[in-house]
Amino acid sequence: MIPTVRKGLLTLLALTSLLTAGCAGLFTGDDSPPLSMFIDIPLPPELAIDEKNSQVFEHEIGRVGLLKASGRLGKAETLAFYRDKMAENGWAAESEFDNGEKHLLIFSKKPRSAAVTVQEGWVITDLEINVSAKQP
Repeated sequence: MIPTVRKGLLTLLALTSLLTAGCAGLFTGDDSPPLSMFIDIPLPPELAIDEKNSQVFEHEIGRVGLLKASGRLGKAETLAFYRDKMAENGWAAESEFDNGEKHLLIFSKKPRSAAVTVQEGWVITDLEINVSAKQP
């Protein structure tokens, strides 16, 4: 009896895996980035998205929300990446602020604005990208 139950559970797990993979392709499309990523804001390859604490939504003005990531890329390198790559993707630098612990870059691209916050730890650098509707 136990082998039959085990076989049934394995079959159920296999079917669940297939259905989940199929549904993911239906909802996001094979060519579009996952909703946990902004289309016009790149992520350095050294950083990994924290999907549990990120919330990115499709909106009529484009993708908005909060993306969190972390990894082994220094604060200076992360800031340089965003200064270069945001401009390449049509974002204009608005302002910048550093309080010693965190560094904040503000960008705009009508009709959205993006706040990029970088905080360097002992080993890991934390990144937050908050994209919202730009205020008039």
